[in-house]
Amino acid sequence: MRVIIFLAVAFWQVAYAYADSVSPWEPGQDLEQFYTEYCLAPNLEKHFFPLLDPRQLAGLTRLTSEVLWADLSEDLVGREGASTKVVERLRALGRPIAPAFTSILQQAAKEPMRSKYVYAYNTHTDQRDHAIDAFKELGKSDVRLGSAMVTVLECRIIRNVKTMDPFVASRVDQVKDIKIPKTSTSSVKAQSDGGYSEPDCSCGGGNFCYGPRGGHYCITSGGKRAYVKH
Repeated sequence: MRVIIFLAVAFWQVAYAYADSVSPWEPGQDLEQFYTEYCLAPNLEKHFFPLLDPRQLAGLTRLTSEVLWADLSEDLVGREGASTKVVERLRALGRPIAPAFTSILQQAAKEPMRSKYVYAYNTHTDQRDHAIDAFKELGKSDVRLGSAMVTVLECRIIRNVKTMDPFVASRVDQVKDIKIPKTSTSSVKAQSDGGYSEPDCSCGGGNFCYGPRGGHYCITSGGKRAYVKH
């Protein structure tokens, strides 16, 4: 990962410039116009970073892909990521959403897939956070590089909802194949109130529980629920 960041920073000047302080899927923004103007290139990373050699390009693409998956994994365990906003905007505009994307969202609400997504989410939390931090740090190295990286990520989030990103599809398949260890079969269990929880939901333990309405919280040292704001 450090090599990827070094190589990309060394070639920051090849990034196309694009900066916009407002996300394209926020209310009042024309998501389809943004998508048409910036997101139609078959290979977005190659389009926005045309002078990177194959190794550098692969590294940057992988990093963006990991952040894309990290964002969607938020949705799949009950939080609200950017993908949720894209879905809402496309539905409001009457635009189609990829059947495969709709399918995974539906599967994520049911057992045993819900258990597998939560298990994978907690298991890979460090890797997910590392990818996000690396993406942010690389973007901060130069404003033009950062704006181009954000544009690519925004495009891939929108494209994922519209057509299902291959990288995300492969990760979903990996989660489906997960065999939760027998020692962790109860790591995600149904509660009497209809929610799902970790056996250790203490705030200090870094785990969280699910409430009946999809919210998530941890248990404070005083025994009270501390809900995580979206």
